[in-house]
Amino acid sequence: MRCLAFLALTLSAVHGQGDVSKLLSQGLSGALAAFEPVAEVDKKAILTATAVVLAKHVTFRPDGTATAVCTRLGKTHVEWKRLVVRNITKQAVTDADRLNGITRRFQVSFGCDGHRTFDSKTNRWTEWMNTGYVLFPAGIEFEWKSGAWTLKSESLKGFSPGPGPSITDQKPAAKNAGLPPGMKRGK
Repeated sequence: MRCLAFLALTLSAVHGQGDVSKLLSQGLSGALAAFEPVAEVDKKAILTATAVVLAKHVTFRPDGTATAVCTRLGKTHVEWKRLVVRNITKQAVTDADRLNGITRRFQVSFGCDGHRTFDSKTNRWTEWMNTGYVLFPAGIEFEWKSGAWTLKSESLKGFSPGPGPSITDQKPAAKNAGLPPGMKRGK
């Protein structure tokens, strides 16, 4: 009887290792997708979709700064120096995604040279910090679903355009690869 229990435990462990290996290999295929270069046509489409989404949440100013009001933990005014798209990375699409009409997925990563917030107690801006604002997402994900780019999550919820002049209020100069005026793609 004990031998039978031992054999059952051994077989379940071996079977479990096979499941773990399968899971790890699926993760590897997803990681490998991130190393595939993003086609120019997809890059332009993603930058355009990013511009549309960001215009609803951030004001890009003529002086190169960006501003938003964050209402996640009270009301905080935030400014960024040179808010940019740092990277666009292709993400894995699973069989379940395909069954749901998703054929492509991309991660858009943001970066900046620094941020500061407005301190309502002292009625002035804090010093510039050499990091991004902790409540602002490091990136967003887009999916190509049923013939259109859709934002995967609502990670920008709680951010609305900040005060000040917007570059979009001025006459557009040269096109900037689908980004909102004033926003540049990082190198």
